[in-house]
Amino acid sequence: MYLIITFIFLFFLTFFSNFMGVLFEKIKLPSLIGMMITGFILGPFGLDKTPDLILKISPTLKDIALVTVLFIGGLGIGVEQVKKIGRPAILLSIVPATLEGFTIAYLSTMFLNFTFTQGAILGFIIAAVSPAVLIPSMVNLIEKNIGQKKSIPQLLLVGASADDTIAITLFTTFLAVYFQKIQGVEVSFKYQLMIIPISIILSISIGWIASFLIKNLYLKNNKYGNKIFLSFGCCLFLRWIENKFHFELYNSLLSVISFGFFIRFYDCDGYKEIQNGMNKIWRFGKIYLFTFVGMAINPILVGGYFFIGITILFYSLTIRSIGVLLSLIGTDLTLKERLFCIIAYLPKATVQSAKAGIPLQMGVAGGEIMQAIAILSVLVTAPLGAIGINSTYRKLLEHS
Repeated sequence: MYLIITFIFLFFLTFFSNFMGVLFEKIKLPSLIGMMITGFILGPFGLDKTPDLILKISPTLKDIALVTVLFIGGLGIGVEQVKKIGRPAILLSIVPATLEGFTIAYLSTMFLNFTFTQGAILGFIIAAVSPAVLIPSMVNLIEKNIGQKKSIPQLLLVGASADDTIAITLFTTFLAVYFQKIQGVEVSFKYQLMIIPISIILSISIGWIASFLIKNLYLKNNKYGNKIFLSFGCCLFLRWIENKFHFELYNSLLSVISFGFFIRFYDCDGYKEIQNGMNKIWRFGKIYLFTFVGMAINPILVGGYFFIGITILFYSLTIRSIGVLLSLIGTDLTLKERLFCIIAYLPKATVQSAKAGIPLQMGVAGGEIMQAIAILSVLVTAPLGAIGINSTYRKLLEHS
């Protein structure tokens, strides 16, 4: 009986969240806002009507949705575009997130009385851009043939995927440093910094190896459904490896997007069919992803640090924007196109909702404050970035 109630609720959740998303689109706002509001209303900090089983499986459903959008993003990147965007994409993956993370670390010592290490833990939770917000928007621009002359959507896709790797690696690094200091163990920053490029290269390589191993099986299979099942199943497996074993040098998000890129490379004629199929899956995936993000919002906790959090976010996003501009020096992008890149790099959602509670769970001093400000960053920047992208791309980017 409990399982039947759970399935009925899941069906209702899908219908109601989708309805709220469509409703917000009608008033010219991103659907994700309506979905997040639905999650909050039905979640543990709202009416608390969500069955426990749904809350237990929510991380898995979010993972499936996240893998879906990352795979779609990878399929949207071509070889010629990668050649064109090489240097600025590398800089976009490093500079904005690093500057923002260390800015928050410094500001936390002033506003929150944190040590620099505690501040850096918070900083690199917040510093990651949201692939769930940015990637669908960029794929939409690719399909509309907007910004293609200079490969701007692809530039942001590649930069954002590696940006997450930098932020997550530095988050785990400073978390380890925090506990090593408590235990009196000597900290090797040189070793920790070496991990970052190794992690990026290894994760991309794993994506390539996976695509190479299934290449022959994939290309010989002419059935559309089987191709989707095979490629998407491989993406889910890449994500499962990280969740199961937690390798320090492996980032499944980057592996999935590189897997999509190499699938497109090997199947340059048929990848569009796969992309269209994955877009259909994403219609449902985005509902669960943003609804479950909304369920993590605790207004009482967030409200207690609202003004301090807004102040920190204002300064950190300003520095992040400067980092985006620095990364684009030497490109042929116009001022309008650079402004669009700044706006597209604002939203935060998935990484923050996934990592916000970890410091508190692990017993880091000030963990509840970190959770509050990380969730506040989602509430502020996810709608801000999504609205900004949707309302400005026609004015700021060229239709190719």
